[in-house]
Amino acid sequence: MKEIEDIKSIIGGLIRDLNMDSKLNVTNIFSHWEEIVGTEISKKARPVKLVRNTLYISVASSTWANELRMMSGQLIDRINLFVGEDVVKSIKFRQNL
Repeated sequence: MKEIEDIKSIIGGLIRDLNMDSKLNVTNIFSHWEEIVGTEISKKARPVKLVRNTLYISVASSTWANELRMMSGQLIDRINLFVGEDVVKSIKFRQNL
């Protein structure tokens, strides 16, 4: 009789076998945005897409775009630390939240 594996082990193995680790890490940016950047920033800015290691963020105003642009290094560090790999290398801000 075969040993019964728990579902977490099976899914984890499947994710590794299909090389989906990075893709799942990227989705964490969008699903855990407030946790990554904090409540204040998440109310005024939200991630829209990630293309070729550039994260596009929609902001509420040009003032917020300027403020966050000055913090972009810190934001990149927070994001990459949260997802566990260097998936974001640069950030572009767009006013249209």
